[in-house]
Amino acid sequence: MTQKLSSLIYTLKNYKIKSIVQNIVSIAISDAVVVSFQKSGRTWLRLMFGKVLSEQYKIDKIKLDAQWMTIFKPLPNVFFSHGGCIKNYNKINFQKMFSNKKIILLVRDPRAVIVSLFHDHTKRNHFYKGNSQSEFIKTKWGLDKVITFMNGWAEEFKQRNGKNILILRYEDLYTNTARELKKFLDFLEVKADEDIIDQAVEYGSVKNMRRMELKNSFDDPRMSPGNINDQNSYRTRKCKLGSFREELSVEDLNYVTQEIKGKLDPLFGYPQ
Repeated sequence: MTQKLSSLIYTLKNYKIKSIVQNIVSIAISDAVVVSFQKSGRTWLRLMFGKVLSEQYKIDKIKLDAQWMTIFKPLPNVFFSHGGCIKNYNKINFQKMFSNKKIILLVRDPRAVIVSLFHDHTKRNHFYKGNSQSEFIKTKWGLDKVITFMNGWAEEFKQRNGKNILILRYEDLYTNTARELKKFLDFLEVKADEDIIDQAVEYGSVKNMRRMELKNSFDDPRMSPGNINDQNSYRTRKCKLGSFREELSVEDLNYVTQEIKGKLDPLFGYPQ
């Protein structure tokens, strides 16, 4: 039995049918894949990309799943994927599955990821039933999973010798959104006027994303709060660089930082 067939059978057993069908079709039709661990800015990037497609190419409806915006159009088809990080990612070889695609690795400081992940898993998806962030960091949902995921894709970057693969860092996107969005578009060979990029940046602003989340503009649980009265349950939670330093205890911050220094591939430039 081939590796790809084994992966497909595993996926069919462990994922919802609707999601399975959508993902299989999306993988088949996509030219490029944005790969990211959870809480790394995927929704933010996909909204800005959708806005560019809508304004530059006169596509009426912005969709969270951008692959359906460009299907049957002379534009790159881009699939946004967590590469299996939500469930048992190590059982499916996503690197091999995406081997013929352009890859954009959207990464974020694991210290920020782990804090946002704790809130997500306790107040949105409820994967984790505990209340201790310190304990969560060391669980199967925690830091080791983030580091293992990122290291796997660092290896893919090296295997490709950096060809047809782009690293996009959340921190750089935050600091200079227009520049990094243009880098992303150039890599995909999607042309966009400067004013269109500016519109997309504004569309993806924290203020606007939070407004859309409150209004449930997309009628999609991926873009709605877990609890409208709890900001920590929002998709757009804090959106502030370095806020993990305010939320982690001194002991946890030191522990996580040392773990990253010792285990994470230096390719991504973390920690800073």
